[in-house]
Amino acid sequence: MKFEFVGKCLLLTEKNERTLVIGDLHLGYEGAMRSSGVMIPVKLYDKCVADFDLIINKIRGFVDNIVMLGDIKHEFGFILEDEWKYIVKFIKHVKGKCKRLIITEGNHDVILFPILRKLGIESVDYFIWKNIAFMHGDKKFEKIYSNKIDYWVVGHGHPAINIYENFKREKYKCFLLGDYIEKDKGKRKVIIVPSFFPLVEGTDARDFDMNLAWNFNLDKFRVYVVSDNMEVFGFGKLKDI
Repeated sequence: MKFEFVGKCLLLTEKNERTLVIGDLHLGYEGAMRSSGVMIPVKLYDKCVADFDLIINKIRGFVDNIVMLGDIKHEFGFILEDEWKYIVKFIKHVKGKCKRLIITEGNHDVILFPILRKLGIESVDYFIWKNIAFMHGDKKFEKIYSNKIDYWVVGHGHPAINIYENFKREKYKCFLLGDYIEKDKGKRKVIIVPSFFPLVEGTDARDFDMNLAWNFNLDKFRVYVVSDNMEVFGFGKLKDI
């Protein structure tokens, strides 16, 4: 299995089959802010599409599978007009770049199903491909503990890292990679994918709990930082940064 970081996405290749992983999108965020009286100066949907197209072009335009790791929409209890519009548009756009689209359900996606039904898609709790389990990351599922599963790929935590230089601080999205051993359930490699959401970088695990379903020892996880121009750089272990 080959792993590559392509901007904010994870690309997995096994023989001739490729799977692209997209983290939390939170489509409709603009509408949620607008309804509360806050105007967002950036067109977030256009930025999502531009970022996706840049990543697709980097990997030569087409993949077998695209896995979305949940939190497709932003609002919890109802569906905003922006969510209807932008989720439908984005999913149609993404489906044109793959043979199969899989959507795992996030905690923000409780009432996503009417939108997906319109598109003829059903969300899933988790998705297993080869020896990898993909899920949002806020819940555990018994089947992900199969002895055939070596990797977990999750979102939800919106991992990021604060980097300091003298008095200057900048925050960047990042991937976190590490091992997790659970008593009587064995060892897995874990990859935490950054959010695809373009407005906010995310959560530095040294400062805040990412509210994942497992108690990962994140200090020992390796950090891969996503730069502003979508290049990815290894920074060593979180505890050493």
